[in-house]
Amino acid sequence: MSGTRVVVGVDGSTSSRSALVWAAHEARLRDVPLLVVHSRFRPVYDPIFAGGFYLPPIAADSDGTDDVLRVASEVVEQIEPGLDVEVSARPGPAALALSDAAAEGAGLVVVGSRGLGAFGAVFLGSVSVQLAAQAPVPVVVVPAESKFSTVGPVVVGVDGSPASNVALVEAADEAARRHTPLDVVVAYTVPADPLVTSLTPSVDEFRTAFRLRAQEAAAAAAEKVRRINQTLAVRTQVVEGPPAREIARAAVAASLVVVGSRGYGELRGPVLGSVSQGVLRHARWPVLVTHSR
Repeated sequence: MSGTRVVVGVDGSTSSRSALVWAAHEARLRDVPLLVVHSRFRPVYDPIFAGGFYLPPIAADSDGTDDVLRVASEVVEQIEPGLDVEVSARPGPAALALSDAAAEGAGLVVVGSRGLGAFGAVFLGSVSVQLAAQAPVPVVVVPAESKFSTVGPVVVGVDGSPASNVALVEAADEAARRHTPLDVVVAYTVPADPLVTSLTPSVDEFRTAFRLRAQEAAAAAAEKVRRINQTLAVRTQVVEGPPAREIARAAVAASLVVVGSRGYGELRGPVLGSVSQGVLRHARWPVLVTHSR
């Protein structure tokens, strides 16, 4: 997806540092400036409830904000010398600050899976979830423990839905940018207890039908990518099992995983679909979430 810059949110946490490093590399790949955004606001948690109770957010002091942005600039200069870097301290909650920055001409927003006002370690960060679901551009969530790979394939989960087609195109662009193969994963599940009568198919027939449909979706995805980029290496995997789990299994050596924010069988509304949430929750690699809108 085109855009004038990559936007990354930082707050001084380990997770946001990982996001900053990844975003700097991505900005270099795209040959665009990097905008580093820091929110001046922080939520206050009641320590007794360990994050289960919130007080109104408070403004961070300007000295702390300046330090976070200064350190971020120094880190980028060390890992990507000469990269065009801008910094911005913005009022309001982190998710809103980053969404506003994205709407100003970004092609991508990058955020850590924790920090920036996130929940505790049991849950995926609230900011990353909000951004992945609602940002006007694709969002990459980078786990703190992520090992950056520049040679691993780009993995994309598809199911034939409009949302997964958008993810497929974005994944093809990322694979071409990295000069790596594109692995297309189509996972399907068979109803555990179909209502069987003399007029309904057997379980084996259900399984065959689901697999054929998945194979068709994989073939269509591969053909779509080849029309976009004839030189890109495309590999397809059709597997039976929960999509989030199977995408994770396929992504062991991935440099990036791409999923759509919606797919067949997922809830509609301003929230992430079940598959994208599942992939994000267990990710050990950067995950890019696209939006069909």
